Amino acid sequence: MTADKIEKVSVPENSLAVRSLPSIHYSDSYKAAFSAESIGDVASLTRLFLTSVPSWVSQMMKVRDRLVGFIGLKTSSRSERKNITLEQGSRVGIFRVIDRDSHEVLLGEDDRHLDFRVSILLSEADEVKYVSVSTVVFFHNWLGRLYFFIVKRIHKAIVPAMLTNMMRRS
Repeated sequence: MTADKIEKVSVPENSLAVRSLPSIHYSDSYKAAFSAESIGDVASLTRLFLTSVPSWVSQMMKVRDRLVGFIGLKTSSRSERKNITLEQGSRVGIFRVIDRDSHEVLLGEDDRHLDFRVSILLSEADEVKYVSVSTVVFFHNWLGRLYFFIVKRIHKAIVPAMLTNMMRRS
């Protein structure tokens, strides 16, 4: 894998995401390679990922928040993304820090329609650092399935776009 390529892969078996939900109804994972000196630890990597949101995604989240607020689903907080705290329980936008270790940060949220987790996992081999961003989802009911059916196609574009922005910024 070259440092400018994003590859769709399986969720890494050693990821915190794999065991974070009672069952996984949807999953995806994208992996990118970075030169070892361009990426620091998993905390700096997660901050870089969370601040690499394309403007079109930010605009779509505003529309999403307006729509889902009417049916009682959680909306994203407009928290500042400059001094991101990655302590368990802290919030960044729509994400809550669920868990973390020295190589991974697990973000997510639980709602009445679905629970989701997003893992940012850092690995290294042959002086290349690999970043895997994985998403797993558990549906509680038909509303969760319907909601994710609608957002799945957009979701599949968001993560690679954020990884692309990360590459440009690193």
